[in-house]
Amino acid sequence: MKLYLTSAYGTHDMLDRLVELFALDSVGQHELCESPSDADAILFVEDTHFKDYFFRALLEHPLVSQYPEKVFMYNEADKPWCVLPGLYCCMSSRFFQDNRQVAFPYIKTPNAFISEVRNWDVEKKWLFSFVGSTSHSCRKQVIALADDSKGIKDTSDFNVWDSSSPERAVQGMEFAQTMAESRYMLCPRGIGTSSFRLFETMEAQRAPVLISDHWVPPPHVDWDFLVTVKQRDIKKIPELLRSISDEAEDRGKAARKAWEQAYGPDVMFDTVAESIAFLLYEQKYQEDADKWLGIRKFLIGSELRTLTMARQLKEQFF
Repeated sequence: MKLYLTSAYGTHDMLDRLVELFALDSVGQHELCESPSDADAILFVEDTHFKDYFFRALLEHPLVSQYPEKVFMYNEADKPWCVLPGLYCCMSSRFFQDNRQVAFPYIKTPNAFISEVRNWDVEKKWLFSFVGSTSHSCRKQVIALADDSKGIKDTSDFNVWDSSSPERAVQGMEFAQTMAESRYMLCPRGIGTSSFRLFETMEAQRAPVLISDHWVPPPHVDWDFLVTVKQRDIKKIPELLRSISDEAEDRGKAARKAWEQAYGPDVMFDTVAESIAFLLYEQKYQEDADKWLGIRKFLIGSELRTLTMARQLKEQFF
């Protein structure tokens, strides 16, 4: 598939990152092109635009009206609405449309230290930890678990998006150090249903504990390694994790393996392109007879999940 990348808001970190990921791609199944007319799909790669929440600039972009059948977007807004079909990090399960959206991870972490964590030789002091702000009511309950783990730290006074580089470095190192010293990392939702922390934990080879009732799991990996806790059951976390403390290492290794096979820098561009290809297929054939609808959804979901299996076979035999 030929993919054309652009943004309605000029060049920015997310767009730059996806271009970098294309340069790192080891799969080689898809390519970038320089002309939207030659592209099979046009992907608007957008970060959060607080001054244009309704993405008016995007919807008024000439490519959207010129190529309505092949325009998609990457959207990591905390409280999104379906601006265009595409990849959504935080679309709530209450509003998710599987023929218009693919649940997706964040393509870039704000913490540069995460990639180093799995190689640090440190003592795992904490059964579980959490370093973060109280941006959602459930996080206040998580902070209240501090009596059960000294790895719980409230950083509500720090805003990663409104801080200096030295401040971000200090906070980033503290977060990474705490993660390195933990067996389980609590990943509660924030303003949005998802969290950078979930995918950072996978990259760091630690076992993630997801706390988010309306999170939609991205379909590219097998999430069996993930511990999920309902928001109403946060108080039960210490007892739950003590009962499975011996599983932490295996869960962490499985999380890292899943991250490498679907979200690592050498395969993430392929995962992006494959996901857009599935949406393009769905959009192209969505007017097919109703009797084929269930079959299409089954095939699309199955094909997304086979990305990991295909890569495992490639690693084993080639």
